[in-house]
Amino acid sequence: VIAFGASVGILNGISNAFKNLVAETIKFEKVLADVNVILNASNSSLEAFGSNLFDVAKNTAQSFNTAATAALEFSRQGLEMNDVLKRTNDALILTRLTGLKAEEAVSGLTAAVNAFGDAGLSTTDIIDKLAAVDVKFAVSSEDLIKALERTGAVAIDAGVEIDSLIGLVAALQQ
Repeated sequence: VIAFGASVGILNGISNAFKNLVAETIKFEKVLADVNVILNASNSSLEAFGSNLFDVAKNTAQSFNTAATAALEFSRQGLEMNDVLKRTNDALILTRLTGLKAEEAVSGLTAAVNAFGDAGLSTTDIIDKLAAVDVKFAVSSEDLIKALERTGAVAIDAGVEIDSLIGLVAALQQ
């Protein structure tokens, strides 16, 4: 009876794993189809994009669906495929550094790039700045990206550069 119960439990676990795998694959394919509607890529380009997106998810230790959702949000901004992948990678790195949800990281990076993009800053540059301040001062990258998201546009209108804004936020946080 114990052996039968154990074998049924194992078979049930395998069955559930395959069901979850199929469900995750369907979600991922749906998001890729949504991305393709926006990017209007060829099948080979979309296949390469999906493979690269898989690598981004693997390298940042995020789920495929999290990476695909972030990529979908960036693709809606009219970016090219390479830029979508780069920003998705950066957003997922920010997620790992801060504990933010992927949607919050995408939103924060988008706001920061939109506000300070004229200064020639990329999402990677912004993350590097946040991490440098995070290490040296008693302020987290999460607090900094939220502050940039809320105040970036006003700071630009007031003539405040990103380094000064990050410094002000770090000083206030301390």
